[in-house]
Amino acid sequence: MLRKLGRPSDSVAASPLSIIGADVKIVGNITTEGEMQIDGRVEGDITCKTLVIGASAHIIGEVKAQTVRIHGEVSGRLAADHVTIGRTGRVTGDICHGSLEIQSGAQVEGHFLRRDAHPETVALPKPSPKAGNGADEEATPAVISADDETTAVATIN
Repeated sequence: MLRKLGRPSDSVAASPLSIIGADVKIVGNITTEGEMQIDGRVEGDITCKTLVIGASAHIIGEVKAQTVRIHGEVSGRLAADHVTIGRTGRVTGDICHGSLEIQSGAQVEGHFLRRDAHPETVALPKPSPKAGNGADEEATPAVISADDETTAVATIN
């Protein structure tokens, strides 16, 4: 693509992409104003503009971003304007979102809270304990409060 001298193209002006490979393990917090792709393991909080969590990735900690696409595992609270959980994605923790897309096959266990909800007026329900050992523990249906569509408790398999 040709561009005029002195004017950066959109791709040049965009924030750089940081990639954490599948063989990398980071213990500590990560903060960037750009985009990240994580294919390895992170034990710590992540703050960035856009985060792509690869199929081989495992994150233990809080995630804050504008956009998050999950194809691997996340254990911890997630807060983003736009959240997409792919069919190989697995999330254990609460999700605070503006928009949410969950593809068939994704696994989610936690609470959903829309960002436009007023936190002081919305109380998250407590998860119910699983009864006994056996087939009942594999999956429970999603439960959405009829009087308040901004919260949900879900385990999706």
